[in-house]
Amino acid sequence: MVDAQTTLLKEYQLCKSCLARQAGASRKKPVDKCYICRGLFGRLDEIAKKALAAMKQYQFSTFLIGATLPTGLYEREDALRARLKIRGRESVKNQLTRELGVRLSKKTGKKVDYARPDVTVNLTIDKDGGIEASAYSRPLVLLCRYVKKERGLPQKSEKCPMCLGKGCNLCDGTGLDGLESVEGIVAKHIVAVTKGQAPRFSWIGSEDQSSLVLGRGRPFFAKVSDPKIRKPKKTKFGEKGIAAKVVRVLFGEPDTQARFIVKTRIEGKCGHPLAAADAKKLKALSGMQVKFENKNRTATKKIHSAQAKVHGNEFTITLAADGGLPIKQLIGGEQYIEPNVSALLGAKCECTTFDILSVEFQ
Repeated sequence: MVDAQTTLLKEYQLCKSCLARQAGASRKKPVDKCYICRGLFGRLDEIAKKALAAMKQYQFSTFLIGATLPTGLYEREDALRARLKIRGRESVKNQLTRELGVRLSKKTGKKVDYARPDVTVNLTIDKDGGIEASAYSRPLVLLCRYVKKERGLPQKSEKCPMCLGKGCNLCDGTGLDGLESVEGIVAKHIVAVTKGQAPRFSWIGSEDQSSLVLGRGRPFFAKVSDPKIRKPKKTKFGEKGIAAKVVRVLFGEPDTQARFIVKTRIEGKCGHPLAAADAKKLKALSGMQVKFENKNRTATKKIHSAQAKVHGNEFTITLAADGGLPIKQLIGGEQYIEPNVSALLGAKCECTTFDILSVEFQ
């Protein structure tokens, strides 16, 4: 290594940073133009300012710096190291991003995080020394709930035909074609409070357009791309009979396989007049395992409790059951489902409306 240091000092014009990176050597006199970085390490303050400007619009606690450097820079360092048999040393890119991270950490009071940074800054430095900085933030995952107090609004919307769900000016960043749905109303407000793009929703169950959602509301997950605000101050919003709120910000990914229990009030009609004995038959659904076809396989859901009232040929059933139980299929029995209300009552039945009274995680 002594020979390498001697050769480096005699034959190469290297700045302090590049010289130390190769062999831990040092030079007292500055050089006019570094053989490897071409003066890049002398511009760290300038580069840091560019990075700070890109980060300015974001709310964050942790960050990470990435860089794309000219290929010639790597080639010069590789050639020097191959000639002098220098191995196992830090690369020019790693040193640059590490030193920038130290500078930016001091200026912002935030920490560098290599695993899950809130914000990542990408620096692109061209062969002529031009510098461009851009930033993006890690997606924000929110656990939310909504209550639906008026009938007629569907749960979901189609994707925006212009951006196909990515978020654009036409859809105001929501990624949706029109906002006349629960999804559209919630997406608009979430984009507004997070300054993000194209929320992706994972619904904990679903309901009909004509259904109400009452009680504490239906939970759902919203994953927001490139949010500028990670801790939204406004957590309650709504319109057109929809009242939604952010319950909490999640650290990890949404649990889309979470099991849940839904309490549902079902209004239906039967093909013949009903008596008290029929109400008992409906109450007997309590504790039953319901089997039905779902995507070419047989699924099983449990009914935990059942209450029923009858009047004429109409009935009301209040069920607490595992999430994913097809209510209209349970009543009508058109497709394979066992047991079903039509079979229990011995006549064709139909669901006229059903409302969600509560949805709770198991």
